[in-house]
Parts: sequence; C-alpha cells; structure tokens
Amino acid sequence: MKKICLAVFATLVTVSGVFAQKTLHTDFPDMPIDENTHLVTYREVVTQAGEPTVLYERALKWANKYYANPTVVITGQDKKNKVVTCVSNIKISTLAKDGKTWQNAGYVYYTLTIEAKDGRYRYTITDIYKKEQARFPIEKWLDTSRPEWTPVRYDHLYQIDEAIHKLIESIEEGMEPEKVINDEW
Repeated sequence: MKKICLAVFATLVTVSGVFAQKTLHTDFPDMPIDENTHLVTYREVVTQAGEPTVLYERALKWANKYYANPTVVITGQDKKNKVVTCVSNIKISTLAKDGKTWQNAGYVYYTLTIEAKDGRYRYTITDIYKKEQARFPIEKWLDTSRPEWTPVRYDHLYQIDEAIHKLIESIEEGMEPEKVINDEW
C-alpha cells in the first residue's frame, strides 16, 4: 500500500510540475507545412547570379564557415548535381518555474539541403525532430490533442522558428558574391 501511495504521489508531483511550467507564448508560430509531405518545411528558390558550380562552391564555403564542426554536419557534397546537404541541431530551452531563468530542453535536429542551378539556388530545411526514446517529429507538437502535449511546446516551436529564420538569413548572406575591393592608388 505504501508503494502505491508513493507512486501516486510521485505521479501527481510530476504532472503538477509539467502544468506549472510557465510559457512566453500561447499560440503556435506560423511554420510552413509542405502540402505533399505534411512536414514543417522551409523552402525558397533565390535568384542569384552565377553558374551552378560557383553557387555550389559558395554553399559549401558558407557551410564550412557557419557550422562549428562542418566535417560532421556536412553529410553530402554532390558536386555533379550541385547539392550540399547538412544535418545539424538547434538548442531549445524551457522557461523555469520562476519565470526568469531558462533550462536546457535538449536539441532539435534538422536537414538542410542547398541545390544550385544556373542563376539560382534553392534551400530546403525539413525533417525537423527531437531525439527522445525514438525520433519525435515536431509536427506532433502541433497536435494539442496528443496526451504528451504541453504548453511549453509553444515556446519550443517559436525558438525553432526563430533559429531557422536566422539560419536562412545567414545562408542568403553567404550565397552573395564576395565584394571585390579595388585597391588602386
């Protein structure tokens, strides 16, 4: 009987702790969902002057500069088809009960693909998931009817969306041609 009471008490403390977590957001960010795959997918074709080889090399140079450990992150370099593939992560945090400090909530992984063609390139960021007991796609976080869903998912999704928008900004800057400094005197 003591074991049952202890188990019930532990469950109540855990459940009340989950519901006591504070959140900054009370809604979902506007994340793009691919109509074919039904996955959160950030994708855009960007017009950029340059031959496919030049754009491919810029993408590779950007990835090597952007990521702290590019030899692990860059998982594909298809020079023939002009495609760079990266798998990396975004750190997410949960607002503590005090409402002031943040606690590490783990990492969310994503796949980035940059494809180069004549005069344009396309980036695709998709396959976004958190490693738990198994691979847990963030699309499940958008379903509030799931038993494991909690309001902290709002904050996590906003953090992911913000990090991906910063990533996109960096990609677009990195794909610009280098400015030539003319040092004539």
